Amino acid sequence: MYSPSDDAMMSSTLRQQSSDKKILQACEKKFKSNFNLQPFKFHHTLHQGGLFELPRIAQVAERMLEKNGNCNAINFKHGSIDSKFSAMPQSRQLAEAFARVGEGSTWIKLTLAQHYDAEYAQVLDTITSELESLSGFPLRKDMTLVTMTLLVSSPNIATPFHIDHETNFLFQLQGSKDVCLFPATDRELVPDHEIERYYAGNFEAASYRREMQSRGTIFRLNPGEVVHHPSLAPHWVKNDDNISVSISINYCMRSLEKRARVYQANYILRKMGLKPLPPGLSPLRDSLKRTVISTLEHRNPKTFSEVVHAPLTRLVSPLNSVLRLVKR
Repeated sequence: MYSPSDDAMMSSTLRQQSSDKKILQACEKKFKSNFNLQPFKFHHTLHQGGLFELPRIAQVAERMLEKNGNCNAINFKHGSIDSKFSAMPQSRQLAEAFARVGEGSTWIKLTLAQHYDAEYAQVLDTITSELESLSGFPLRKDMTLVTMTLLVSSPNIATPFHIDHETNFLFQLQGSKDVCLFPATDRELVPDHEIERYYAGNFEAASYRREMQSRGTIFRLNPGEVVHHPSLAPHWVKNDDNISVSISINYCMRSLEKRARVYQANYILRKMGLKPLPPGLSPLRDSLKRTVISTLEHRNPKTFSEVVHAPLTRLVSPLNSVLRLVKR
């Protein structure tokens, strides 16, 4: 895999960005007051200089494939906001997916791109520093995993409604699209039992409720703009009639995992026929749940699954055995 030390020389574009010209352009007061609480939009300069043009991204994709990296292309021909990712077939040829992205219904996702390109890794490092400065939050100290994901999608496709554990920043590089974000704390829109199932490994647990669409805010994203997704904020994305190229930068954080452990404990309790209190209503119960579930955490996590899902993954077999006994 690539790392920042692999290349002795960065491109002139990257050197310029990392000197006196910042990548992020945002109001510090607004950033601090809304970070990981409310969605908001600001600006960036990553669309300048050619570092994220399609030919370069395609090269990184091939590199990822050679090293068994996490990249895939999904056919969204029949996709919609209320679809599920798992219902849409994978494209078999990545090179063909890139070549025909302008005329097809393809959604290409390249996860952990920073591990396969030294300049991308440097960009991610710079952005993390700037985000930490803007938010006033000790991001590097709290984060357990950071991921740069490249997203390339065909004209007019819609990314289904879903939630994410991480706090997210979506950078638009090419084309325009609408991103609809809903309040992260709306438990009528996404009930607690759906979040529990999400933290048990069902990434499609959140269901789109069309009658509640008015609760969302649509952010128009053009090249040079960023929208912030707070953790667990439900969202969907709809492309314009253009190829869209975006970067999604996601941060898993210890503060978020503490809440996740409560949801995971509640998932187990609900499976046993109980009605657990959601996070935040009983600090004492939350603390007990976190203490028990955190004993099963992965001690040196390298992937999202190891960071977030390891406790329940380790409990699956014994939990199923207990449940079978209870049902007898």
